[in-house]
Amino acid sequence: RSLGEAQSIDPGFDLRRGATATIALGFGGRTSEAEGRVFFDQLLERARSLPGVTSAALAGHLPLGMTIQSRSVEFEGRPLPEGEDELEVEFDVISPGYLRTLGVNLPFGRDFTEQDRAESPGVVLVNEEAARRFWPGENPLGKRVRFSEEGPWLEVVGVTETGKYRTLGEDPRPFVYRPFLQEYSALMTLVVRGEVEEAQLVEQVRREIEALDPTAPIFDLRSVSQHLGIMLFPARMGAVLLAAFGLLGLVLASVGLYGVVAYVVSRRTREVGVRLALGARRQDVLSMVVWEGMTLVAEGVVAGVGAALALGRLVANWLYGIESYDPLTFVAVPVLLALVALAANLVPARRATRIDPMVALRYE
Repeated sequence: RSLGEAQSIDPGFDLRRGATATIALGFGGRTSEAEGRVFFDQLLERARSLPGVTSAALAGHLPLGMTIQSRSVEFEGRPLPEGEDELEVEFDVISPGYLRTLGVNLPFGRDFTEQDRAESPGVVLVNEEAARRFWPGENPLGKRVRFSEEGPWLEVVGVTETGKYRTLGEDPRPFVYRPFLQEYSALMTLVVRGEVEEAQLVEQVRREIEALDPTAPIFDLRSVSQHLGIMLFPARMGAVLLAAFGLLGLVLASVGLYGVVAYVVSRRTREVGVRLALGARRQDVLSMVVWEGMTLVAEGVVAGVGAALALGRLVANWLYGIESYDPLTFVAVPVLLALVALAANLVPARRATRIDPMVALRYE
């Protein structure tokens, strides 16, 4: 269930058919910003002209990847939280068209454009969580932020929907975008979206990068499906491990419970014989034995549920979309164990009540 929930979580972006490639120009001989900008401009132009490609853009890193970038950010007019010297907020550097390429919604304001260059006024995009947290009840457009006390103030020109940036199970977190045309980085990820098969897109991207510069260092050249597979790996591993250990524990609990209860009931065969010899009805004896056995089982189930509630937080980080105190689980498992216990009580009890009382009296 956790894996199914993870696969159905909306990460805030959509790239069902796409390819990505990370290029680190710092390792490829292009050490100047001017050379790097020329390379990335040409790469974007070539990628957008590929057959079947609908959009292409650059980003410092992709959501739900292995790279996390954060900076100390000051939101104009908002004091720092009590006891903190700085406020760390995650951010990314993106080119115009990034939001459209990833399918990120922009409810308010505008996207970055080709006019947002170094000589233009500094601008940023923030997500809805940042707007809600730092400017509650206010219009965030036109507000300002800066990344250091000496840095320039940057105007908020747009607000994106809040997505998932680190993990699928994370709580909403503030996020800030800067335009690549105003803040250069030699390490960028090309994102291409198209209407052709992902394998074909990956090969096309590889050829274009090599044609532009055979020495360009390429990392993480893969399809978006592979990227999504990597981000789902913790969920898959958690689902597999939890399912395996859960199933093993359930089987062991069921077998052990059946064996113990059946043994305890079978030891009462002599008592059953005495009661039958004294005139008790078989149905009454059967009901008594089963009821007493199930009473003990109920006490054990209550203790087990209490222990599970106490230890549930240990697996909370492995679960997606469901709580560690999931009501369905806490109902289904005790019911299953109760049915196993009922069978363990009923089978030997019925057998004991059906044998001849004289035989039962001699039972050891």
